[in-house]
Amino acid sequence: MNIELAILNDGRISMVSDKPLPDVVQRVEYYRDQRLFQLVYNDELLEDELMECEIPENMVVPVEKSPNVIIMTIIRGLDPLGYKAPLIKVGELY
Repeated sequence: MNIELAILNDGRISMVSDKPLPDVVQRVEYYRDQRLFQLVYNDELLEDELMECEIPENMVVPVEKSPNVIIMTIIRGLDPLGYKAPLIKVGELY
């Protein structure tokens, strides 16, 4: 699964996946000290998913300003699925 991070015209953050996620994302946690996102799913039996790549330096300010994340799944031949998930910032602000 590939997940791309983008900044929308209104300044919000978007995560776009090329495959369906395991469940609906309840919230996205941003760990400031590590610059990592963690996806927290609605289904409590599923483990939360820590994104493996560090958020690029040029994305830190937009992430700090965004109140939520637009989660998009785009699969060839199907209509895109999109919804908002709260963006929770964890840790000290630098």
